[in-house]
Amino acid sequence: MLEEFRYILSPLNVKKHPEWGAFIELIDYEHRDYIEDVLCEHFDLDYAFSSNEYVTGDYVLYFSANATFEAVEKAVNEINHYHNINNKEYKVAPYT
Repeated sequence: MLEEFRYILSPLNVKKHPEWGAFIELIDYEHRDYIEDVLCEHFDLDYAFSSNEYVTGDYVLYFSANATFEAVEKAVNEINHYHNINNKEYKVAPYT
């Protein structure tokens, strides 16, 4: 991993939106891309929709009815633990 991308190992937090359930705020597009791949490939979790970063400037994944708050929180805790212990990113499938 290039040092300039080491921030993708930053700890994640799950929050609860009153209408849309669990959500995760991310740093930028690269962080969002990596975390959505990890959630899908390693935890079989898909988000329902994301913020429109072109309008809002935010990078947020909302899970709505696709996953419970507890399921997202469990995955995030495991991701944080893996990053903390291994100091490296998860392996995800490369795009072709």
